[in-house]
Amino acid sequence: MENPKDYLSTRQSARHLQVSLGTVQKMVETGELLAWKTQGGHRRILMSSLEQLLKRRRLGIRQRCGDQFLLLAILRRSDTFEEFKSFTSPWKSELDLHLCADTLEALMQSVSLAPDVIYLDSAISPVEQVHLLHYLSRNTHTKHIPVLVEEAFLKIHPQVLKMTPETGSDGRLKAGRKPTHNPMIRSYQKDHLLLEDGSVNLKFSEKMENLILDCMAKKCERT
Repeated sequence: MENPKDYLSTRQSARHLQVSLGTVQKMVETGELLAWKTQGGHRRILMSSLEQLLKRRRLGIRQRCGDQFLLLAILRRSDTFEEFKSFTSPWKSELDLHLCADTLEALMQSVSLAPDVIYLDSAISPVEQVHLLHYLSRNTHTKHIPVLVEEAFLKIHPQVLKMTPETGSDGRLKAGRKPTHNPMIRSYQKDHLLLEDGSVNLKFSEKMENLILDCMAKKCERT
């Protein structure tokens, strides 16, 4: 009997790779991904094959973009700074980490530091997050910086995904503009940075580093 953890559907694979269904199908046809079809004609992609593809992609990112990146983490409270530093300590990439817990300071640092990626703490109030995303998506110096935002927040406030230089703070388009999705806003699933015993939540830490590397890949593709 097939173990569901060993394979993914085409749609699930596309979500993991942040590509279209058609791209996944082409990857299967060219042999980049290993797959088979069920008796019902549904394609199943081997999970280990997808993981190997992600590893090759991340290696390519490091070769093209270098091992170092600057991360600006905007946290709710300054007393969590050390906790976040511990959370990022297992990362294999060389990290230039900057932390702040003030909205105004965060906006200024976003411009002055020109970080590669910005992380928004899920504990920041929704009003502040909307304000930050509105500014970051419209400012000339920050609109091309990937911003990591908690998935649950985006489900409650989907209008922020439409915040681009062509829209207002309510996500409504200016006259004569076509609707668009802001590709710079990326979601992550909320979890604890540290476990109950004080050790790093390694699974969450690895997921976050991989998400940032994917963001870096998108930036490299555009440059």
